[in-house]
Amino acid sequence: MQWFALKTQPKRELQVSAILAHRGVEAYFPLIPACPRRDRLSAAHAPLFPGYVFSRLTLGTNEWIATRSAPGVAYFLGAGGVPSPLPDGLIDGIRARVDDRMREGWRSAFKRGERVVVDGGPFKGLEAIFDGVVSPAGRVRILLQIVNRQVPVVLDVGLIERAGGAWSAQSATRGNRPLQLSLGHG
Repeated sequence: MQWFALKTQPKRELQVSAILAHRGVEAYFPLIPACPRRDRLSAAHAPLFPGYVFSRLTLGTNEWIATRSAPGVAYFLGAGGVPSPLPDGLIDGIRARVDDRMREGWRSAFKRGERVVVDGGPFKGLEAIFDGVVSPAGRVRILLQIVNRQVPVVLDVGLIERAGGAWSAQSATRGNRPLQLSLGHG
């Protein structure tokens, strides 16, 4: 038996997991603590991989047919129409990380209003203000100062880091001043 990744129809991961369990097929749908939202009631947990469920089975068996025909299953991930098995140990590794996150609960590494610097992507080197977490999968919103306005930008939390200390003229002479995007006249 091997693990496979299944793409589900939108918002049907829990349904697919329940159907597969009812059909006797081992399924795994990793959930992690969700970011609490003040503007609406939200679930305590959110999918680590939205739109995907993992299933352990052998291709060509009754389990495979039961999984492939389950309501809500769009397709198996693979190449050329052939499902690709996941590497050994991948699901165990995901389970270990999910267990750690569940024990720790949800927490943000940054606080709202904290100065950050973008460390990758098209905004690399720009200083911004951390505005909040957008998704439990690690998407965050920052505010970039562009044309004398704070513009919200959503990106992966791995692309930002804390801004080091206050800016000074001395640090600017060493080339340490964070970049600021300014398209105004002056």
